[in-house]
Amino acid sequence: MSVTSTFKHVSYLWDEATAATMAGDEVALLIYRSNLLGADLRLTNYGGGNTSCKAMAKDPLTGESTEVMWVKGSGGDLGTLKRSGLAALYVDRLRSLKNVYRGVEHEDEMVELFNHCIYDLSSKAPSIDTPLHGFLPFKHIDHLHPDAAIAIAAAKDGKKITQELFSGTIGWVEWQRPGFDLGLKLKQCRTKTPVSAASCSALTDFLPGATRRTKVI
Repeated sequence: MSVTSTFKHVSYLWDEATAATMAGDEVALLIYRSNLLGADLRLTNYGGGNTSCKAMAKDPLTGESTEVMWVKGSGGDLGTLKRSGLAALYVDRLRSLKNVYRGVEHEDEMVELFNHCIYDLSSKAPSIDTPLHGFLPFKHIDHLHPDAAIAIAAAKDGKKITQELFSGTIGWVEWQRPGFDLGLKLKQCRTKTPVSAASCSALTDFLPGATRRTKVI
């Protein structure tokens, strides 16, 4: 599969040789691409956006292999993100929280429950955007604030413009406060958008389809 490495409005910073030195270390690759994305303020504002990866890891309690999600923790900046700035959570525990979710009136209590899903006890505190990453099936997710996407999403006819530009390959979720319910709505959006690399756009928030490389839309 050919890879586009020349763009008109953004810089392609991914270096295959550098990435090769991190082969097999999904967390290192997550930090690498996060730093690249955060280095271009056209893609995400300082302190904004969050990225994640899901990979198998050894459960320290059972010794068995389990799926873990590493996601940028609360606060911090993508451009200077380090491993210490990540939150690591058991994916199955995080997704099971939908069984106790009581609705948008109780969003704040869900943030506290994230602590029951922690895999790495030295993790950064999970952010309010954690469900956004956890409920989608992609192994790699880059949730950014690109200027171009915000301009479309914040336009009066943003939904119509999105449909016309992307012909249904990008879904639309109306703006609402970030949190557990938004994560569930994005999951529903992904299910309804019948393409393998569907993306979902929430007003002023943009979630590109997952990719290991730096994906720019």
